[in-house]
Amino acid sequence: MELDWVDKSQKSGRQAIPIVLAVFVGLCGIYLPLTDATYVPAYIAAASFAVASPLALIVAAPKGLLKRNRAFRWLSIASVFFAACAVVTSGLLMSLGSPQGAAGDIGGFGMWLLSTIALVTVTSCAVKVWRVECAAPPTTLRGLQRQARRENRG
Repeated sequence: MELDWVDKSQKSGRQAIPIVLAVFVGLCGIYLPLTDATYVPAYIAAASFAVASPLALIVAAPKGLLKRNRAFRWLSIASVFFAACAVVTSGLLMSLGSPQGAAGDIGGFGMWLLSTIALVTVTSCAVKVWRVECAAPPTTLRGLQRQARRENRG
């Protein structure tokens, strides 16, 4: 029964949702705030997507994965941390009000960009751990050999 459910989650695309939301954070913050009219709404959207990304990662993950896998648990915590950093720096950039107001800002955009890149990276790593943890058992000779090599290494 559990294996059937795992196969459905692998094919349904639920694992891609947190990564897509994290990428939207970057797209909203880089491409949308080019004019005065879209500056503040772009960072509001970026902050919203930043909150939604770790939330989708934790909610969409299979039951018990946070308890079973330590790597996924720590990557989820890191995802929440970097999302909070992206939200705080989005708020800082929104307080500047316009692209001209942000021209004198030294580190706000750089901090936002680094926290967004870290959010995308950590979320991608968490989804990779999720895929490896919930993968179907190997059925081919090559898959069995890969599994034996992984067990010998770890």
